[in-house]
Amino acid sequence: MATSLSRAPIGIELRVVEAAGPTALTRRLAELGLRAGSQVRCVQRTPGGGRILDVSGARIALGREVLATVQAVAVGDGVPATP
Repeated sequence: MATSLSRAPIGIELRVVEAAGPTALTRRLAELGLRAGSQVRCVQRTPGGGRILDVSGARIALGREVLATVQAVAVGDGVPATP
């Protein structure tokens, strides 16, 4: 079951299923590594509902509205990864 990254739990490995929204937004997300098939992990919540994501070893901060456009599913057993 896919969920938006705005609702994704901290520490779980996720695989991006879809990034929807305006073309400019989806293009920028793809440049940051958030495209269908990529693996990400939410590492921290930010004030206002955003998240800091680990995408291929890079830390990326995104706001709640942008995160809501990205759908992802848990990878493996859905158990939080140890840092």
